[in-house]
Formats: sequence, structure tokens, C-alpha cells
Amino acid sequence: MNPVARVFWITLGCNLAVAIGKMLLGISTGMLAILADGLHSLLDSSGNVVGLVALRYAAQPPDDEHPYGHARFETLGALLLGLFLVVAAWEIFKSALERLIQPAAHELTIDSLNLVVLLATLLVNVAVSRYQLYQAQRLQSVLLRADAQHTQSDVWVTSAVLVSMLCVHMTGWAWLDTVTALVVVGLILRAAWQIARQTVAVLVDTAPYAPETLKALLPPLAHDAHVLRVRSRGTPKTALIDVDLALCPRTTIDEANTLAQHIRDHLNSQLEGVQEIEVHFAPRS
Repeated sequence: MNPVARVFWITLGCNLAVAIGKMLLGISTGMLAILADGLHSLLDSSGNVVGLVALRYAAQPPDDEHPYGHARFETLGALLLGLFLVVAAWEIFKSALERLIQPAAHELTIDSLNLVVLLATLLVNVAVSRYQLYQAQRLQSVLLRADAQHTQSDVWVTSAVLVSMLCVHMTGWAWLDTVTALVVVGLILRAAWQIARQTVAVLVDTAPYAPETLKALLPPLAHDAHVLRVRSRGTPKTALIDVDLALCPRTTIDEANTLAQHIRDHLNSQLEGVQEIEVHFAPRS
């Protein structure tokens, strides 16, 4: 099994358990903030499913319609996760407005057991978030990193809800629940913005490596060879690199091919996860 897919399956099981626990707790207490947090966790689970589907398409080899491979399906899946967060924020915001308009129609029931259950879900969220962030860094997966940010936002949301629940339990101020729900909306939108910023950068071909960085990584060249341009696109895990060189017109095809292979081998030894390196030549006057 793909190691990234394995991480998604593990987190899917954890997120489903947490979502069910929070939503049952929200129904029993009547707290909007907890129901909102449960919906957020449920979207975490649906995000895991989207991630698994995107990984399946991204793993397909190049074909006639996609000669550069299907890696951007992974980036597209990450963007969908951000859109899921926006939908969740909108639903929570509408519920908060409804409660502001009719506050007396909703009664809150809070006891120590409810607090313990919410604290337990928070600990699960923290463990899942740390696990995903570690695996995203190790596997260099933009999709897994986006889902890790999604789960990390769940930690902040649950923390805010837990504080709100304690305050309502001690003071009886039910309006704190609605205020916390609005804070949750802000936290979710912040996570959605972070995901969108990273994924859109890949989709519009933002360079994963600066040209100066790539030039510094090139092997020493003969005195009659000159670097014209170095470009890159994609992600560090699936980078496509183009190197344009100017060579002496007397350079033979065999010599040029040997130099191109030397550059590819050298860059591959310096960078991890490079998908393709193209070396182009032009005569040097």
C-alpha cells in the first residue's frame, strides 16, 4: 500500500470516531459549538476519503492525455479539502446567526462526563495532528500536509469549544456558546486560506526551487559551457526541472548527451523527489 494512503486510512478511522463522539455530545448537551466541532471533524473524515481518491489518480503512470503524469491530482485533492472547510464554516455561521436571533429556543445541558468526553476527543485530535504532520514532512506529500493542517485546525477548534464549555458550565452564560461558534468559523477559514495558498501556488506553476539555488547545485562545467537558464515547477516531491546550456558549436552529440546525463545524476543526488530533469542546448557564439 502507498505509505501516504496508509496514513490516510489510519487518520480516517480516528476522525470518524472523534466526529461521532462530538456530534453525540453536541446533541446531548445542546451546545452549538460542539455540534460545529463535530461537523468539522466529520469533514476531516470526508477529506480523508477525497485524499485517498486523489492519491489513486495521482499514482497512475503518464499517458497520452497526461504526458507529465497525474501528480497534480494530489494537489487538486488538497484544494478540495480547503473548499470543504469553507462549506463547514458557512454552515456553522448560519447556525450561530439562528441562535443569536432565537437564543431562548435552545437549552444547554452540561455535566462533568461531557467535559471528560470532549477532552478525550481533543487528545485524539492532538495525536492525529502530530502523526500527520510528521508523516507529511517525511513523505513530502502536499496532499497529506494539507490534510494535516485540516486536522490541526480541529485541535484549535476543539480547544476553543472546551474552554467555552467550561465557562458555560461555571457561569451559566449560554451566549458564550454562540460566540465560540463564531470563533470556530474564523479558525476554520484561516485553515482553508493556508491550504488554498499552498495548493494554488502549485497549480499556477510557482517554482519550488529558486533559479539561484538550482544554479548553485549544478556540477562544475567546462569553460566553454554556459548556463543560460534554470527553471522548475511542481512541488519538491514531483519537481520538473529545465536546464538550458550554451555549448561550443564544436561539441559533439555524444559529448552533449554525456554532459546532460552528468547534470541529471548530480541534481538527483542533491534533491529528493525530482520527477524529471530536461537539459537543453544552444550553440554558444
